[in-house]
Amino acid sequence: MESPHPRSAGVTAAATFAILGCISALALWGYFFLNLLNAPLDEAGKHLYDHYPKTFLLLGLVPPSLIAIGIRVAVGVFQLRAWARRAAMLWAALALVISVWLIAFRPFETFVIPEHFVSPAESMRQLFAISFVFMLLPASIWWLYLFRMKTVKAQFAQNEGEEVSVAGLTSQNGTVDAHKAVT
Repeated sequence: MESPHPRSAGVTAAATFAILGCISALALWGYFFLNLLNAPLDEAGKHLYDHYPKTFLLLGLVPPSLIAIGIRVAVGVFQLRAWARRAAMLWAALALVISVWLIAFRPFETFVIPEHFVSPAESMRQLFAISFVFMLLPASIWWLYLFRMKTVKAQFAQNEGEEVSVAGLTSQNGTVDAHKAVT
């Protein structure tokens, strides 16, 4: 079945990239969080989450929530929703600002990994900064360019007026008819 408003390859690629990035981020978060939960006991016989319950609550809720929002935005981009285009541009602008900030204020951490004189934790932090910049800087520039193009705006504008209205789908008793809601 052909869509009345076809999606361009660039928009499809952007949405696919977003979903794959969110799945990768969820896997990385899960690995990190599971290692924190399984950390050995300290001298007092307590886990890290016993010492810092609020931090663990934030680490357990905020990243998966942001990842879920990212997946929802990507699905909205697949469906050519106008709000998803704006949300993708907001994400791209934030990623660009963070990447440029890392390059401007942490240039040594971003481009040079010394062989010695740093701890393994510092080396991992530098590797994370480099990977963040190399992945998100080009993607954010691409998304800002892509979602500002007139042809892409037109694709999203075509679907803006086609949001499903529940008002015309209700039956006499006020419930939504299932066969009318499926379009």
